[in-house]
Amino acid sequence: DPAFDLSPHAARAFGSFHADAEYGEVVWRFAPAAAPTAREFLFHPTQEMTEAEDGSLTVRFTASGHLEMAWHLYMWGDAVTVLAPEPLRAMVDQHRRGDFPALP
Repeated sequence: DPAFDLSPHAARAFGSFHADAEYGEVVWRFAPAAAPTAREFLFHPTQEMTEAEDGSLTVRFTASGHLEMAWHLYMWGDAVTVLAPEPLRAMVDQHRRGDFPALP
């Protein structure tokens, strides 16, 4: 298809996984201790970062790929909270841990 543009299509995914049913707003909040490290990451090309007065960092973007996001978020241990979407929060909350050498 000569009208196909790979960039917007790829931006609908987190990493390489694309699922129309999961596509939507993603919001993660990083704890103040993890915020400096998270600030250095490009999680998604459309991300927006907002710093709170307590030093935490909120990252927002729109994408799909909940399982791939969960794999990535695991390395942050309990230093990240998924605020949206709810299915991703439910998936990640079961595995948030602070008992291993996670980021930052």
